[in-house]
Amino acid sequence: MTEPNILEMEREDVLALEPSSINRKLTKDEILHIFKSLGGFWAYEYEAGRSGSPGLHALLKSGRHSDGFINSKVVLCHENIRKIFARQIILRFNELDIPKPDFVAGIPTGATGLGKDVAEIIGSEVAQMEKVIEGGKKAIRMRTNIGSGQQLLLVEDFCTKGTGLSEAVRDIASVSDDPSSIMPYEIVIINRGGLKEIKVEGIGTYTVTPLAEHRISDWDPERGECPLCKLGSVAIKPKDPPENWELLMNSQRAANAT
Repeated sequence: MTEPNILEMEREDVLALEPSSINRKLTKDEILHIFKSLGGFWAYEYEAGRSGSPGLHALLKSGRHSDGFINSKVVLCHENIRKIFARQIILRFNELDIPKPDFVAGIPTGATGLGKDVAEIIGSEVAQMEKVIEGGKKAIRMRTNIGSGQQLLLVEDFCTKGTGLSEAVRDIASVSDDPSSIMPYEIVIINRGGLKEIKVEGIGTYTVTPLAEHRISDWDPERGECPLCKLGSVAIKPKDPPENWELLMNSQRAANAT
């Protein structure tokens, strides 16, 4: 069977992809094309910004400003696409040449379903993790007991600063007598922050193992580093509230149309 030419696909074609039709590793360009086709990738249009359409740009959780953002929710909500990336994660895992994990967990909430699919396909148990509000702050909590000698693999949709992994690892370590049960890898779809490893003090070091590397710039606005602010662009949280995503995606288009 001839494999589909993903780079020539429109949105409807991508949504019709069968997971079983792709039996090789996707390229970075193919992965980004899937995200772009499904409206899950935004990048600042510098030419439009310099031509009088500054629009909006992304305010990250860290407080830094960025000229790009990946919204996995609008991509991984499609079951076939999520399963395609789950299969890609397993291909990447197989390259590590290490034993199959007893448990797999997707770091919540962006990778929760992804982790379940990986576990199902690879034949591991699903480890339940969830985000909770404690003391007015968001936290990640492990709800599954990982037994002594059992191994847990963590997967995530994308990695920027390693915050999600660090929170997950600390919580697992707080309820486990054996933090070494966490495999020293984090497999992600896209590594946007350029990290090679994430060190969690007192617990361990985890190698960032991506399907694709795509560096996206970010700056500290408090130091006056953000060039987009200097163009007159306004920073907003890309997904909070949810309506902000459409505002971000269309801000420069709307300005160009007037």
